[in-house]
Amino acid sequence: MDLSSSNLETLALIGKCKDNTEGKNDAKKHKYPVAVFFIVVNEFCERFSYYGMKTVLTLYLRDVLLFDENDSTIWYHLFSMLCYFTPVFGAILADTYLGKFKTILYLSCLYACGNVLLSVASIPNTLPQKEFSLLGLFIIALGTGGIKPCVSAFGGDQFIRPQQDKQLEQFFSVFYVAINAGSLISTFVTPILREDVQCFGSNSCFPLAFGVPALLMIIAVVVFFGGRGCYKMRETAGNVMVEVVKCMAHAVVRKIEHREEKHEHWLDFAGDKFDRQLIQDIKQVLRVLLLYVPIPVFWALFDQQGSRWTFQATRMDGTLGVTTIKPDQLQIVNPLLILALVPVFESVIYPCFKKCGLLTPLQRIGTGGLLAGFAFVVSGIVELYLEPTYPSIPDAGMTQLNFINTLPCPLNISYINNNQVKWIEINATSYSFERNLNNQSIDITAQLISSPACQQMNFTIPTWTGTIKGASTKAFSVIVTGHNSKLDLMRMENEEPLDKSSTGQPRVGFVFRQDDQVPNQGNITLKAGERIVSFTRKLIASSSLFIQTDVREIDAGTYDVFMALRNGDVIMENLIGNITVVQGGSYTIVAQQSHFNPQLMNLNNNLLLPIEVTPPSSVHMLWLVPQYFVMTVAEVMFSVTGLQFSFTQAPASMQSVMQATWLLTIAFGNLIVIIVAEAKGIPRQSMEFFLFAGLMALDMLLFFYLAANYTYVKVEEKTLVNEKVGDEGKETKVPDHSLSPIKLGTENSKTPTGTENKGFSDDTPM
Repeated sequence: MDLSSSNLETLALIGKCKDNTEGKNDAKKHKYPVAVFFIVVNEFCERFSYYGMKTVLTLYLRDVLLFDENDSTIWYHLFSMLCYFTPVFGAILADTYLGKFKTILYLSCLYACGNVLLSVASIPNTLPQKEFSLLGLFIIALGTGGIKPCVSAFGGDQFIRPQQDKQLEQFFSVFYVAINAGSLISTFVTPILREDVQCFGSNSCFPLAFGVPALLMIIAVVVFFGGRGCYKMRETAGNVMVEVVKCMAHAVVRKIEHREEKHEHWLDFAGDKFDRQLIQDIKQVLRVLLLYVPIPVFWALFDQQGSRWTFQATRMDGTLGVTTIKPDQLQIVNPLLILALVPVFESVIYPCFKKCGLLTPLQRIGTGGLLAGFAFVVSGIVELYLEPTYPSIPDAGMTQLNFINTLPCPLNISYINNNQVKWIEINATSYSFERNLNNQSIDITAQLISSPACQQMNFTIPTWTGTIKGASTKAFSVIVTGHNSKLDLMRMENEEPLDKSSTGQPRVGFVFRQDDQVPNQGNITLKAGERIVSFTRKLIASSSLFIQTDVREIDAGTYDVFMALRNGDVIMENLIGNITVVQGGSYTIVAQQSHFNPQLMNLNNNLLLPIEVTPPSSVHMLWLVPQYFVMTVAEVMFSVTGLQFSFTQAPASMQSVMQATWLLTIAFGNLIVIIVAEAKGIPRQSMEFFLFAGLMALDMLLFFYLAANYTYVKVEEKTLVNEKVGDEGKETKVPDHSLSPIKLGTENSKTPTGTENKGFSDDTPM
């Protein structure tokens, strides 16, 4: 769950409400605004739509649009980056031109159209899939980013302040719950819709996984529009970000044109046109923004939970009792931990450190950054344990031959590769993988080793000589068998399934001999309890002795194996053995014939020769929980504290600027991931994880240096000014806040009235 946008704004506004509710118990009672019901439901549906779609997005990019993992990561983070660039334009549109209601309504309609387009594009053979899917993502990014800075603020507009500050605090608490509920439910549900439902001839159902979020977004638009008669609308009053840019641009121009003028600060050159208070506010903002320079690196690490960490989970064992954890479903750990840890940190951990004079806000942020780096150290260690289970793919120009001895006697094989002769011995009913062979015709000689079992086979010609050719980056089975009393080797036509499945399920294919005595011999059928899986004949090798079936992804477990007739009938009494397949493994199962191998007549299970082409995923997916835990703790300390710090250290008039800039740091963080992934210069994923961890450590050294030179400011309540609130146009008194500097690390500052000045957390000053 991303606490950087709507959630953080909500937490900060809850803190503001707490400040203003103290001492106002005798304020005039007002009815609770009905309009907020529509806003809360709208937010729940929108967050369900966004997180539900984004949870399965990386696997869709890889498995359906067929990008490799690097390119999938790039597109995922391009989408995320755009989602955090567009809030700036949404805020300007709402404050300057359309107002919040129209901005939310229009962009939500656009948002829903993007969701529908993505869902339809994911249906095979409808629209050009790749192009329209990416277009749908672009539209979604415009919509979700555009409404991001508007919804919670529009909800706050429905209350009369300060009389309803207590109710406003309750609203933001409910609003925060709606965000987390939408995130939690969708993160759990959409992976199930993706994997456990089959549609349009596919083993998965991305159209449904995207369609349900699209439906929720349509409901969000309808609900929001349905409350139009209840909303309090405020006229546009201009956007302070525009004024800030104009002021800074004017100062730069005047500084260049009037070099003879002397000013203490370069922004003072704008004093001829802009208000002095605005200039002072911008100066304070720039002091805070200097601390933002290292911030993007944190987001570069944090947002990889939905890309690199999800891909990492696909290569792990998700079996948990009778159920299986989906790789993308593991992302639910983050929002669950957020809900548990935020109250613990705010109520227990921070107050304890405060009493000891430790962990000021900037120290929290720096500690959170270091923890994020440590989370990537943990993920890198997990990756090191995963690497031995990864498939060994031949390099370009190289091939792999898997020699499978189906005979009950051993044999020697010699072949020439790179002008060198290599000898291997393969035991009876065993196999040997010969990797990184040149992709050219290879001269091979095979010789049976004399044994009592071989004598019963009555081979008149116990040797074979010939050439076999593979294909670049692919692996093929070479079956050692006998035909017409002669030793025979034959390469199967279809390549071996080296890659692990994208779902983490085992991949299984069968090879069996065409039995001259059983002309009706046909497909293979597996049975485990009530579950039945059929494997159909695919291609017959040129020799017509062996048949290959299709390769299928099946559930992990133990299966009874039956040989079906050509008409599809399954004779359940004709059990030829059983196999056990494990999650993440790739298997080729050779079905032998007992009449051809007399030694196996009374050993039914040995009629099946399972070949483990790729090792199964032996590392359990729950080993990812520690890195999620550390990253979530980092998020609480870094992200929550960071935005709250920005709100309290910036002037009240500049808080929208601070939020927009904070969101831009997330966008630039995603850009860092894109640059690293695009470089493609890191051969192993574990090395990339350690690289990001090291980068985070260096980044936090820079942050601590900048923080050591920063002087905190405190909020002082000086006067009361008039403000017209709501449609009633009544004048109310609200505090006018200004900022004054205090020394770094000073705690427990007091307001002039002698009461403790509370910010957005229990620490003062922030």
